[in-house]
Amino acid sequence: MTGADTQFRPLHWLNRGSIAVLTLMWLAMSLTRKTEPKIWQITYLLNRALLCCLRGEVERHFCPERTPRVLDVGCGTMPYRELFAGRCGEYVGCDFYPMNESVVQCPADDLRFEDQSFDAVVSFQVLEHVRKPWAVLKECARVLKREGFLLVTAPFMFPHHSSPHDFFRFTHEGLTSMAEEAGLKVERISAQCSSLTTLLLLLNWYLMRPIQGCRRFVITRPLALILTGFLVVPINVLGLLCECSFLRRGFQKGNEGYSNYLMLCRKA
Repeated sequence: MTGADTQFRPLHWLNRGSIAVLTLMWLAMSLTRKTEPKIWQITYLLNRALLCCLRGEVERHFCPERTPRVLDVGCGTMPYRELFAGRCGEYVGCDFYPMNESVVQCPADDLRFEDQSFDAVVSFQVLEHVRKPWAVLKECARVLKREGFLLVTAPFMFPHHSSPHDFFRFTHEGLTSMAEEAGLKVERISAQCSSLTTLLLLLNWYLMRPIQGCRRFVITRPLALILTGFLVVPINVLGLLCECSFLRRGFQKGNEGYSNYLMLCRKA
C-alpha cells in the first residue's frame, strides 16, 4: 500500500453503489412527500395542510357502502390511494400519461368510461395542468352516479410548475362556477395555507433552486443539508405557527391569498 493510498479521503465511501442507494432513498421520499410530509421538505406546509383536509373529507363521506367504486382522474402515481383503503371496493386510476398498465390511458376531458359508472370521482392537483378544466369537471359529472361525490383540489397562490404544462390558477368562486356549470352542487370548499403561511411557502420555493443546485454535486451536498436545516426547517416551523386560528381569516372575505382549495361536490 502506497502513502497515497493511506491518505485520508473524506469522500472515499461515495462510490457508485452508495450514490445509487442515496438516489433511491431520495426518490422514495419524493414519492411519499404528499402522504408523509417531512418538515425539511420545500412544500411541507401545503402537503401537510392538504393531507389533513383530505383525510377529514374521506373519513366523513367515503365508505364501502356509499362509495364502492372510485375513479381518480389524472392519478399520476396515485399518491393518495392509501387514504381510501377500506373505504371503497375498487379504486380506478386514469391518466393521459399512465405510470403503469393498471392505469387507464385517456385525457381528463374525454374519459373512457360509461355514464354514471362511478360512485365517487376524485382529482388532485390536476385542473391547472389541462387546457379546459371546465370540460374536465363536466366529464367527471358525466361518469358520476346520482348522489355521487366529486372531490377536487386545485391551487390558487402557488408557483408555476410544468407537468408538462401549467395553465391556470383558481379562486374558490371560479371552482364553484365551473362545478355549477357541470351540473354539480358544491357541498363544501376549504382552503389550505393562509396568506402568511403561503408567503413562507413561496419563500421556500424560492430557496428550492439553489438547494437543488447544491445537490447536483457530491462536494456541495453538505451545503444543501445546511441550507435545508438552517432555512427551510425554521421557515416551515414558522409557517405552522402562522396556521393558528388567531392568524387565519376566512377565505370568503376577500383580500386573502390562500395557497390551495379543496372542493367537495355532489351530483343531484
